[in-house]
Amino acid sequence: MSIHTLTERAMVMNLSISLWQGYRLDKEASRQVTASNGAASDAARVNKHLVPKEYLAPVVTAANAVRTHFYDNTLPWRDNGDRLMTRKRYMAFIETHERLVGEFKEAVDRFLTIKYPSAVEQAEFRMGDLHNPNDYPSASELRYRFRINLDIDALTTSNDFRVQIDKEHVDKVKAAMEQAAEQRVQGAMQDVWKRLATTVGNFFERMDTPDAVFRDSTVNNLAELVELIPGLNVLDDPDIELVRRQIEQKLTGITAKDIRKDPALRTELAGEAKAIMDHMSGFMKAFGASA
Repeated sequence: MSIHTLTERAMVMNLSISLWQGYRLDKEASRQVTASNGAASDAARVNKHLVPKEYLAPVVTAANAVRTHFYDNTLPWRDNGDRLMTRKRYMAFIETHERLVGEFKEAVDRFLTIKYPSAVEQAEFRMGDLHNPNDYPSASELRYRFRINLDIDALTTSNDFRVQIDKEHVDKVKAAMEQAAEQRVQGAMQDVWKRLATTVGNFFERMDTPDAVFRDSTVNNLAELVELIPGLNVLDDPDIELVRRQIEQKLTGITAKDIRKDPALRTELAGEAKAIMDHMSGFMKAFGASA
């Protein structure tokens, strides 16, 4: 598949998340610490934690869920945070994304309306001599420090290049753009192979060690990967689809509970996983991804 065909099947997305961290540098306290210890002025910094860490924990957890879901459903594209997503994956992605963003907003609301006012009220007692009322903005001001933004753009190619320069240089620029795009596609597909190798490899290690303790996620991750891969396979690579079907047929549909109570099944699954890994290894080397 050419990069031009890919523009009809994929889009570029960029996720940005902004959080109020709940701490502030105290320059005077930093000066006192370094001076009392005979240290250089830049040897230590005192960062005040303005609210108890557990107050912000639900907000951080909700933000991490949004970020993890975004990265799970996209592939690397540019170093600036741009990620690649296929259009056929978009609808399933955005439904969950919007739900997770809603949960983030709810966590922020609970923090700003319940936890933060309580922290401000207790601040003088909690912070002691470090207390400074100017460290605490109003809840309405603070709300703007919590943001999630998802930018979506079309995938561009050298055909979109419109700068008016002489033809010789235009051709060189277009060739460079084509080469860069091809390298990014290669990197994106290597990421798919690495996900397959990491997930199956982790499963194999757990199955191949009789006494190893494993969580339900060891099994569930395989099922989730099988569901994700068709939407990440931007080139419709038949080798990736073949490996995906092997995982689906050989390693999924079995619960962690079933595996724990059946040593023979565990051994069988280890063998199936190893065979898939061996099969995958040749494809990965041919594609330029390390096995």
